[in-house]
Amino acid sequence: MRIGLMGGTFDPVHYGHLKPAAEVKARLELDKLWLLPNHIPPHKAKATASSEQRLAMLKLACDEFPDMDICDIELKRNAPSYSVATLEALQQAFPGAEFQFIMGTDSLLSLPSWHQWQRLFSLCNLVVCQRPDWHLPKDAEIQTELAQRSCSVTQALAARDKGQHQSGKIISLSVKPQPFSSTAIRRAIAAGNINACRAAMPKAVLEYIVTNRLYLGG
Repeated sequence: MRIGLMGGTFDPVHYGHLKPAAEVKARLELDKLWLLPNHIPPHKAKATASSEQRLAMLKLACDEFPDMDICDIELKRNAPSYSVATLEALQQAFPGAEFQFIMGTDSLLSLPSWHQWQRLFSLCNLVVCQRPDWHLPKDAEIQTELAQRSCSVTQALAARDKGQHQSGKIISLSVKPQPFSSTAIRRAIAAGNINACRAAMPKAVLEYIVTNRLYLGG
């Protein structure tokens, strides 16, 4: 079973998360796609919405994207959401599964600052959604790993067809850019500009935000 994992605070979830995740699932022909909300993100400030609220919004988003599921393993852990610890736990819970950890180019660039980051390559493949506004400098620390581990979508699918279980690959693919960010959405809501958010997320998610008065200024 090949499972895609997209982690994040999802504060709030929006199409900038959901549409690339759906595209990765289709392009790599994954069996499952799990959204993986952080409880205590080690690389970001604490989320504005509570874990329960973010989980509720993800459930509403999955109503529009029924091919996706939620993995709440990190929400149940009262500790920083280190990806290595999460993947180790998932490997134990789902022996034989092949995990594809989805990230953006910006996350790949910062990967050497992650907790025990090199151990990730024994636990999963990295799927890098290329963004036109992010480029890896030639002297970036991750370039060495990228040169050794780079894998195309075609190669990944060929390995699957041969029944080869893979980990340690870095699979790069271009996805359709999405002009949305959680930060911009929170700022718009705080400024009272709800209409600016209507194209950014599922209707049910925005209704939940309005009903629960999330992200209001002051």
